[in-house]
Amino acid sequence: MTTRNTSGKNVPFPCERHLSRRNFLESSAAIAGMGALASSSLLGGEPSSPRPSDLVPRKDDRLIVRKTNPIVMGTPDHLLRKTLLTPKELLFVRTNFILAGYMTLAPKPLNDWTVEITGLVESAKMLAARELDDLPRVEHEMVIQCSGNGRSLFSKHATTTGTQWGRGAVGNVRFAGVTLATIFKHLDIKIDPGARFLTTEGLDKPEKAKSPDFEHGILLAAAMERSFLATHLNGEPLPAIHGGPLRLITPGYYATMHVKWVTRLRLESDETNNAFQLPKYRTPKRPIAPGEKFEFTFENSDPNWDMRIKSRLLSPPNGAPVPAGLIEVSGVAWNDGNAPLVAVETSTNLGKTWRRAKLKRSKSPWAWHDWSARVRLEQGTRSVWCRAVDALGRTQPIDGSIYWNQRGYTWNEVDKITLDVG
Repeated sequence: MTTRNTSGKNVPFPCERHLSRRNFLESSAAIAGMGALASSSLLGGEPSSPRPSDLVPRKDDRLIVRKTNPIVMGTPDHLLRKTLLTPKELLFVRTNFILAGYMTLAPKPLNDWTVEITGLVESAKMLAARELDDLPRVEHEMVIQCSGNGRSLFSKHATTTGTQWGRGAVGNVRFAGVTLATIFKHLDIKIDPGARFLTTEGLDKPEKAKSPDFEHGILLAAAMERSFLATHLNGEPLPAIHGGPLRLITPGYYATMHVKWVTRLRLESDETNNAFQLPKYRTPKRPIAPGEKFEFTFENSDPNWDMRIKSRLLSPPNGAPVPAGLIEVSGVAWNDGNAPLVAVETSTNLGKTWRRAKLKRSKSPWAWHDWSARVRLEQGTRSVWCRAVDALGRTQPIDGSIYWNQRGYTWNEVDKITLDVG
């Protein structure tokens, strides 16, 4: 048995015999939209500004398109406050590669999908995804957040590489599926004692043959405790653009670890050395100065697993005019679920003093929690800050640059807005 696989994929290709006419038309429209953008650029003109629905049919056109190939789009703050659960039409999109036929909100059938489970097991097994319909299902409300969310705020201190996200690469959703523990028991998979990591591969692959394929590894113990293969999002079959028909979900982890379109699970003794695991999607264990060069190793850095604690001030919007006197501010807060949130605090004097907000705790440890507060503001340009605190004493830094890293991962500075108080 091998303990590490850095070669290309060799997985059964899920059959697309059941691709519906609607799915076909939606996928064709998305590809045509990207083609039109490319043609405009090649002809020497300014690239057109695509609507989100041109790239992913039925996505809300109020989303902010960051990239078209691969598709990256974020959710404006005012849309995050619309509902407790972020609808699929408003949920941000982050893809690493274009997977033809999957850039759509329509679901994909489980019927012909298979997942290979291999590596440090007594014998490799094949899961027919349709078997999941007969197994017990779990459902968890949880925050899903790109680890690059807030990258542009790091870039104010020193340039970072990657999509310059604002704050819109986040949402609160409900995933449902079958736990890995249940699946392994169902298939009678016997795990070798030397297995410590679970590496997940998906169907997508790079356009260039020599480019690294996308995969991620997490601790096997964590995976067996809380990971599941998701088949549903917000009570509906999982949309293809968001990883359908099968996506590995580990509540509390950054979204990059929720690998889409799962085709293979590898149990290994070591953390995968795939480029998307090292040097990408890691942060230094020690603070480094903004702009400092850093050579990542497994020993000196952490993977983008557990989300840092964070709160957001969503209402009123940044820059809004408000009357002088008492006003209500509100937002959401969350962490990795490893400890309860105990407070959200606000400050109107640049962090000199803090006052507790009213915190409405969610039933799920991984969901975001609503909070609100009344603050008094005098006329002029005024700032309002917020921060979350959990039972482990973790909170948000006033200066987020202490976690600066060259790829701009895991921003969690105290959230700050400026208001025009009249």
